[in-house]
Amino acid sequence: MLNHQLATFIQVAENGSFSKAAEKLYITPSAVIQQINNLEQELQVTLFKRTRHGTQLTPAGDYLFQQAGPLIQTCREIEENLILIHRQDQQKITIGTSLLMKCRVFYPLWTRFQKEVSDQIPVELLDLALNTEAYKADLIEGIDDGEPWQHSRSFLSLFRVPIAVAVARDHPLASKTCLTLADMRPYTLVTIRSNMSDELDRLQQEAKALGVHVVEVPRYDLSVFSRCIVRQDCLQTPLCWKDIHPDLVTIPCDWDYSLAYGFHYAKNPSPAVQEFLRFVRQVAETEVLHL
Repeated sequence: MLNHQLATFIQVAENGSFSKAAEKLYITPSAVIQQINNLEQELQVTLFKRTRHGTQLTPAGDYLFQQAGPLIQTCREIEENLILIHRQDQQKITIGTSLLMKCRVFYPLWTRFQKEVSDQIPVELLDLALNTEAYKADLIEGIDDGEPWQHSRSFLSLFRVPIAVAVARDHPLASKTCLTLADMRPYTLVTIRSNMSDELDRLQQEAKALGVHVVEVPRYDLSVFSRCIVRQDCLQTPLCWKDIHPDLVTIPCDWDYSLAYGFHYAKNPSPAVQEFLRFVRQVAETEVLHL
């Protein structure tokens, strides 16, 4: 971006000779003369009077000298800022979020990471509900339940979350503190489709074996939550989703089924993501993380 002929011109003007300018620029005097000649030809003006004692600025040269200094400084500042912006963009960590994939443990860990490791890495949130490209975000926090988008990513498991059941607040089971499959026999149990997670499939099979009517849905969204509220269905759900709908009550169950919870991340993470994940692993090795 910086015009080297202009930088050479500044050196000649400040030092009063081609040879002294060449010493400062670590090039030959002939190279300096050639650059000045090219600049004069390009501008179609004479910038220096050549004498036996060195060089003197012409009126045109003097004007250019007064204007070129701030111009070169501005160019250098622009270059430095461009490099800084590029580095910040390279270090930026994008986080995919949605109603279900909230940042539940990320922020406490990120606050510690900033204090203990680095506070120079910016974070950008991407809405998974509005942009499918957001599933390519550097990090997505949540359960590992076999959703198709998870197949192309790596997963850092932090802990396991029990599978629970959610019902409408006016549901006959809503007052219970713990549910069994027998409690659900009079109702329909809504679950995610089979062949996604072995853990969820085993739970579904056990429920059917005990006479519970099971309905599979392709994915969970607001329409599924509304269905359970209107039809008084029971919704199979990880306990971490207890805050997803104000009209649903999430109740623990007496079974041992659970899902891994952690960070889904790109298979080839950026250096910034690697640094954060390394920190998270160190924390997980010495502390019990939970929601």
